[in-house]
Amino acid sequence: MASKVTIVEDASRTFIQSLSRGMAVLEVLSQAERPLNLTEIADTIGLNKVTVSRFCYTWVRLGYVHRTPDKHYQLAPKMLSLGYAALSRMDIRQVGEPYLQELSRRLGETVNMAVLDGLDILYVDRYVTEPIMKHPLHIGARLPVYCTSMGKAMAAFLPTKEREDLIKRLHFYALTHRTILSQEAFRNELNLVRSRGYAVNDEELSVGLRSIAVPVLRRGHPVAAVNVAVPTIRYTVDQLVERCLPSLKETAQTIADLLSKQISVKRVSRRSEVAR
Repeated sequence: MASKVTIVEDASRTFIQSLSRGMAVLEVLSQAERPLNLTEIADTIGLNKVTVSRFCYTWVRLGYVHRTPDKHYQLAPKMLSLGYAALSRMDIRQVGEPYLQELSRRLGETVNMAVLDGLDILYVDRYVTEPIMKHPLHIGARLPVYCTSMGKAMAAFLPTKEREDLIKRLHFYALTHRTILSQEAFRNELNLVRSRGYAVNDEELSVGLRSIAVPVLRRGHPVAAVNVAVPTIRYTVDQLVERCLPSLKETAQTIADLLSKQISVKRVSRRSEVAR
């Protein structure tokens, strides 16, 4: 079952509330591990079945949602193609792909890259050596900021006001016995991450999983994060830091440097066009 989805509300005359609700239906389906019926979708969003039925019918007619013979709904390939097309055009993924692959090969471990998207992290690339979590992740998957090493690595390096705004908007819930569950605890964790330059997830997301992450910084701002994820039976936190952190930092810095060069080249190109 998908986790609860909050419908965005806005009193502005230019905001289309029905579109917001329709997008919430898609968000629920994108998080679900199996096709959902109308009752399940309605309960997750907090709308009545009649309204949800109309949204689902519209999405099916447009080709973005598939309705199964037993009246369950799931995203159709047309919708998935939009997401993958957007991800494939992200500069950060194109630049980082060969270096993430090399890092995974060098360490023999799973390597991931994500960007910050609201209160979640969004996976944009990953190289998996072995399954660690009960429910495997995929490119395009989303996870909460507060219980992931990459989320903490990016949040810690946000400007102070952005960081505080993010913390105040979070809704904490326990995924394991180690999950951070309060604003104050998360704020303290981010201060620690910022001071040492890396973040650790020690079974906060999934029992049996540890990971270490560093941000990819552009002009001091986190544009992404890279992590190494390992089984707890093979690594203590200290071993994870000792073995993986140097290579992880090197990879993140290489990606950051290439992004900076890419920006510089684009600026020169624009100036040349203007000069002509």
